[in-house]
Amino acid sequence: MVTSFGRDRTRSTNWGLDELLGILERHQVERAWTHSLRAVHYAGPEGNDETLRACEDHEVLEPVAVVDPRRFFDCREESRRRFEQGFRVFRFFPDVQGWSVDALPFRLICEVLAEIGAQVIIPAGPSGQATRIAERLADLDDLRVLLIGGSYANLGEILAVLERFPNVYSDGHMMDSPFALEALVYFGRDHRVIFGSDSPMRSFESPLLMARHAEISDEQRYRYLRDNALAFLGEAP
Repeated sequence: MVTSFGRDRTRSTNWGLDELLGILERHQVERAWTHSLRAVHYAGPEGNDETLRACEDHEVLEPVAVVDPRRFFDCREESRRRFEQGFRVFRFFPDVQGWSVDALPFRLICEVLAEIGAQVIIPAGPSGQATRIAERLADLDDLRVLLIGGSYANLGEILAVLERFPNVYSDGHMMDSPFALEALVYFGRDHRVIFGSDSPMRSFESPLLMARHAEISDEQRYRYLRDNALAFLGEAP
């Protein structure tokens, strides 16, 4: 599951690390990917440093590096450096930072991530974005791509992408329409759909209740809640 902590400059709120840790403890979460919001809104490298410190201090947290292609001059070096520090997942924010997935810097950074063995998290975005991401990265065979934040508005597109591109995964935390999770599990061949919450910015309980009551088998539910995330990282469940 993907989480974050810190100040979001687009909202009058500040989600502290203690708040995130409290949510994870209450729900007995074994491991959670997280990043500092400082890396999104202010300064990427300094924010990634903050993420690393938090994860070194708390075993439940796994570090996610944020890369901003607008800073292209040092992004590839930053990616390699963070991978050496233990970051295995890299997250992009085209919607927040105002750049396009069609931009060449995004592709060149992803080539480096594929080379070093890292994986990518990126918003499914508006209509057409999930398709463009999948097509643009399809030839990077070792790069797994997790689309997050998809909703009823682009559910059909995400299902088609999952069917066509075996290196693409999807989370389900915004899929609140009837049988949306069931459809994702079917088209994702039940091993490429990952539980997400985006906590504490969004409710943890809502996607968890959806997972508990979805009309899928207990084995599929367990994979959705745990094993598929490990597979995304390249780890055996």
